[in-house]
Amino acid sequence: MLAVTGLAMGVLSACNSEPQPVPDAPAPATPGPEKAITNQEWPVVHSDPAAAIGQRAVLRARVYNAVKAADDLILCAWVDFDNDQLSTVFRVPDTTEGVARDDFVWLEGSIGRVAEPGAFCGDTPQPEVDVIHLTVTDRVGVRPALRSERIGQALERRGVRVVLERIEFAAEETRIYFTLENRREETLLAFATGLVIEVEGSEIPAIIPIGQGIAAPRGRVASSTVEHGGFQFPALSPDGPPITVRWRGAQLAPSGEEVGEWTWVVDPSGAVAPAG
Repeated sequence: MLAVTGLAMGVLSACNSEPQPVPDAPAPATPGPEKAITNQEWPVVHSDPAAAIGQRAVLRARVYNAVKAADDLILCAWVDFDNDQLSTVFRVPDTTEGVARDDFVWLEGSIGRVAEPGAFCGDTPQPEVDVIHLTVTDRVGVRPALRSERIGQALERRGVRVVLERIEFAAEETRIYFTLENRREETLLAFATGLVIEVEGSEIPAIIPIGQGIAAPRGRVASSTVEHGGFQFPALSPDGPPITVRWRGAQLAPSGEEVGEWTWVVDPSGAVAPAG
């Protein structure tokens, strides 16, 4: 019987709260003896799906279409969900409710066939997976943190208080969470285009997260308003070198007056206390 699990995660914490526990990855319902194909190998499968028919797969994806077909639920989903690529058909053997566009899913099944072009999920041949286990989750659920470091360090520039709450290190991405409090009478303009991390002299810009689970703070923060949220960066080692987090280019509206730069230095190893 198909198991469907809803996973709700509180990814944003208040300034004085503790980080949420990291969930274990969902275990396959009926693991087979053969090694499962994962997201890492999926580009090869996608290029020649016929050659992979019969193989077991355990995949993470983001749904972009859900269609009921007879007694099945057809999910069209991006396996490369960062870039909206590697579209794949997942056939769920019932009309399970509660799966919708932009949901993240963790699925186990076997590659049953090559999907007919134009049927449900596009005009190109795609692998079609017969699903035996499905977990509906969010972005943090499909990329759980291996380690979470609570920072909780506040910096204030001219009446604007920004707290670097915590950093989450996942296998495929790093997530940094903030709280912004605008104590000014003017609107604050602080967009993610001005947010970077610096590691060993190289600057890496923030990636605006796609999908449910990580809401980014809005770039326009009204007077007397508090915003919470996080941003995605490429994967970093939790035991790597110190990370400098810089948020630049903040301005007041409508004057365009510069607020300044918030800068934190974080040592993931914990050997050096956060500084700003």
